[in-house]
Amino acid sequence: MASTSTLGPWISALPTPSRFVRLLERRFARRLITLPLTAIGAVVGLVLAPLTLATAAVMDRGRPWQRVRLVTLVTGGLFIELIGVLGAGITWVLTGFGLFRNQAWAWRVHRPLMAVYTSTLIWFIARVLGTRIEWRSRDRELDGPVILLARHTSFFDALIPATVLANHHRRVPHHVLTAGLRYMPCIDLVGHRFPNRFIRRTPGDGSAELGEIERLARFVDDHSAAIIFPEGTFRDPRRFERALRRLRRRSPDLAALASKFQHVLPPRPQGSFALTRGAPEADIVFCVNTGLEPFGTLDEIKTSLVADRPIVVETWTIPRAEVPETIEEFTTWLMDQYARIDRWVTNELATSP
Repeated sequence: MASTSTLGPWISALPTPSRFVRLLERRFARRLITLPLTAIGAVVGLVLAPLTLATAAVMDRGRPWQRVRLVTLVTGGLFIELIGVLGAGITWVLTGFGLFRNQAWAWRVHRPLMAVYTSTLIWFIARVLGTRIEWRSRDRELDGPVILLARHTSFFDALIPATVLANHHRRVPHHVLTAGLRYMPCIDLVGHRFPNRFIRRTPGDGSAELGEIERLARFVDDHSAAIIFPEGTFRDPRRFERALRRLRRRSPDLAALASKFQHVLPPRPQGSFALTRGAPEADIVFCVNTGLEPFGTLDEIKTSLVADRPIVVETWTIPRAEVPETIEEFTTWLMDQYARIDRWVTNELATSP
């Protein structure tokens, strides 16, 4: 048996959780892990699907097929992710093996891939949940550069704004995204081929990220749009109270308004305002949704994968002339817009079956 002193160097060389996280920060190392795991998971999941689905059905025992739905969601999600990765390989070849990644035409080559990937994935999620998606728009067609501000409700709805832009309006979406989405290989591959920004947390005053977000908006034109989630994350009681405490320290009047919100978090304005500075002619499009609120945590997803109402997605446009130009006025304006969104959600929950 090897002694402790002999094993020590080997044990110390093993990646601890913090070392592993730092390893995943490196793009090549991350992809060396996530790409094979996705391929293996998709292939093995499909091969074993008859067995795993049958086992899940027996274990459900009259419950609303929770385990069957969960197995279907994981297996199908991995397969769609693998198809997306293969599509990313094709677009990489079509754009000169990455040689033309700084050209706008190369970015537009990726739009059909993003449209198919996001729309297929959100459609599949809706089918697993046993519901449908109602797409509504108060605008026939978007005109000119656009900044899209999206409501965030769950793990699933990050796909919705890109579907609206890439699939419904044929625009290239430039995202401000949480860094955690880099662990989805297709998003990681495509998201680094043209201007997008992966951030670890919602930027506040003085954050270096604000300059990067402003630079991102400068790429917005008639064929593209910038996307950001002003809430930063989806709402739960703890996050809502924490957001109110933070807001009370800075603006008691706005905190009093936000305290009445029943469904949304108070928006954090700095990132959205940075986008408006970078794209001074862009109209503002709000993209709101409801129906996915019950799936905000992994525990909720594991407990129930059944939707009790349709997923409703609606967009409306605010002309740029109506958007304030100072951060103080913009902050108040944005809070008023989220009060409107909160009322919209209340109305939808009251009227949808």
